[in-house]
Amino acid sequence: MSEKAGSKGFKTVPKGEDKCIWMEAGVLDFKLCNNNYNCHTCAFDKAMKETADKNLEARIKGESPPAKKAHIIAWQDKMKQRDGIYRKCRHSLTGRAPERLCPYDFECSRCEWDQMLEDGLSLQLPYRLTDIPQVEGYKLPDNHFFHMGHAWARVEAGGRVRIGLDDFSMRLFGPVDSLDLPLTGEQIKFSEIGLTFKRTGKEAAVLAPFSGIVAAVNYQASKAPAVVKNEPYNEGWLMVLDPIEMKKDLKNLVTGKEAVNWIGTEHMRLMEMVSSVGMTYADGGVIEDVVGRIPGLDWEKLTHEFLKS
Repeated sequence: MSEKAGSKGFKTVPKGEDKCIWMEAGVLDFKLCNNNYNCHTCAFDKAMKETADKNLEARIKGESPPAKKAHIIAWQDKMKQRDGIYRKCRHSLTGRAPERLCPYDFECSRCEWDQMLEDGLSLQLPYRLTDIPQVEGYKLPDNHFFHMGHAWARVEAGGRVRIGLDDFSMRLFGPVDSLDLPLTGEQIKFSEIGLTFKRTGKEAAVLAPFSGIVAAVNYQASKAPAVVKNEPYNEGWLMVLDPIEMKKDLKNLVTGKEAVNWIGTEHMRLMEMVSSVGMTYADGGVIEDVVGRIPGLDWEKLTHEFLKS
């Protein structure tokens, strides 16, 4: 998303784009959000806060803030200048929550509602997908990004990223016996091992589709890993990350038509491997538990070829 600079002319927010919170508050005339409202990892937000703090310090000393950025104040202070009925909660402004007025004078750290959205309910209760499109019999939801090692990623409110194993991998390896997930607060790196799973004593490593800090893990999936096979994009999610290099990592993932073509190619590669051991699947038949039904396929080769690990 790009920022439209300048102060002349009427600027409109393009369809599908989001206003930056600094624009919503009225500090800036025009600025689009390019970090999915993940303000605490946003370089622009950090720079604006630093400028606002310097300006405030100068005013306290009785000095005039320097240069053209002298008008910048914290977006919270700008919101406090509004009449009561227009002092909306920041989560209402960004579309994460229903219409709600701020009762804490924009001191979000004192707000239980803010903490619940940031650290609790929004992490453990993802929205449920229905009517997921299919490609060659594999579920492939829209608005998801896929790593070549068959982990999926979904960017959610607040800029956090939810991660799981895609339907292709679960139809290939079948129901897993156990999962080894990272701990909350642990850092994982793009294309390095992010988690492992086991089946019948054999272990497979899954590469992380993003670099980031683990904000939550799905302990329910750890206790009952069958859900990862049955509901890979819903209750079977595995972790939530605070991404470190979102833009960079997104460029290395596939989505949309590119993901459709990729899954088609992966399907053909798998069918060639199945044929190489003298087995076939009927045309149009659903691929299901290849590892369990075709023991002649080597586990290490499958993990290397499809999980890239």
